[in-house]
Amino acid sequence: MADKQISERLEKRKLETYARTLLEAAKTENRVYENLAPLKAEAEASPEVLSVLSQMAAHGDLDKLSEVLDLYSEMADGDQQTVGVTVTTAVPLDNELRALVTQKCELDLGCNVFLIERVDPSIIGGLILSVNGRRRDASVRHQLEQARKVMTHAVKNSEV
Repeated sequence: MADKQISERLEKRKLETYARTLLEAAKTENRVYENLAPLKAEAEASPEVLSVLSQMAAHGDLDKLSEVLDLYSEMADGDQQTVGVTVTTAVPLDNELRALVTQKCELDLGCNVFLIERVDPSIIGGLILSVNGRRRDASVRHQLEQARKVMTHAVKNSEV
């Protein structure tokens, strides 16, 4: 119980440090209340938005955010025949596999595809595709889980 309380206090202190840092920086620029709207937007942002912002920050490109927003709006309005497909693999895709996955998805979906690549070593191998709220899991981890369920079900049935 004491460890949990210490952990909670440390977490609260960390959050207070973030908030205080933002507040003090905003005070020096005389933007205390102007920063509330962007902070609220950031807090409500989707994981993909936060991921892109993180990458932009890491590459020193946050000053280009308004340009990215303009391009995003332009693409969303003008290119509705392109679908984003999230592909998760255990290791980064090479160019050959990237082209193969793109081609297969375009054939299956009947439209242009933009791959959003994610790496998750825990899937062991294979890939997971997500598009338009649908998910196709062809990962080794998923296959192992399915095999475990079949074996567990078979063992339980034989015990009865």
